[in-house]
Amino acid sequence: MPEGYGDGLLSLEACKQHLRVDDADDDSEDLLILALRDAAIEYVERYCAVKLAPVAGLTWRAEGLPHGGSGYIDLAVRPVTGITGIGWLDSAGAEVAGAPGNYRFEASGRLRPAPSLHWPSGVAGGVVVTFDAGYPAGEAPPMLLAAVRMMLGHLYLNREAVIVGTISGEAPLGVTALCSAFRPVLL
Repeated sequence: MPEGYGDGLLSLEACKQHLRVDDADDDSEDLLILALRDAAIEYVERYCAVKLAPVAGLTWRAEGLPHGGSGYIDLAVRPVTGITGIGWLDSAGAEVAGAPGNYRFEASGRLRPAPSLHWPSGVAGGVVVTFDAGYPAGEAPPMLLAAVRMMLGHLYLNREAVIVGTISGEAPLGVTALCSAFRPVLL
C-alpha cells in the first residue's frame, strides 16, 4: 500500500470516531488503529479486486499472451485507468517493449489489442503489463467504504485469533454483503 494511501480513504480521526474511541487525545492505540484500518482496506480491496483510490505502477505478469486477435488479459484489479507499459521476451530471449497505445483497456480490468490489431506473435514469456488503477480520489463507492469501516470495527473488537466464551457470527448485511455487488463474476 503506498504511503498515505489509507489516510486518503479513512483518516485516523474518522477511524477513532467510528470505533467510538472516547478520548481523541489518547494516542496510545493510534498505531494499532492505523494498522487495522490498512488491513481492513486491503481485505475489501482483495475481496472485490478493486483499488479504492488511485494507484500508479501496478504490474501484471504472465508467461504468455492470448493468440491472434481474440481474447483478452484480465489484469485482476479494477477500475483500470491507464496502461503505461507492456513488454515481453521474444523467441531469442530479447526484451521487447510494446507500445501501450496499441492496446485498449476497459475499466473492468480487461486489456485487448486496439481495433484492427492483434496480440503479438513470437512471445516466449516474461510478459509484464504496467498499469494504473483505482477510483478517483474521493469517489470510492460508499458501500465499500462502509465495508472498510465495518471490518475495522470487527478487527478492533476482536484482537485475538480465537474468541472464548461467546457465540459470534456475521451481522446481517455484513462486510461480504456490502462487497458482493462489486465482486467480479467468475464463470
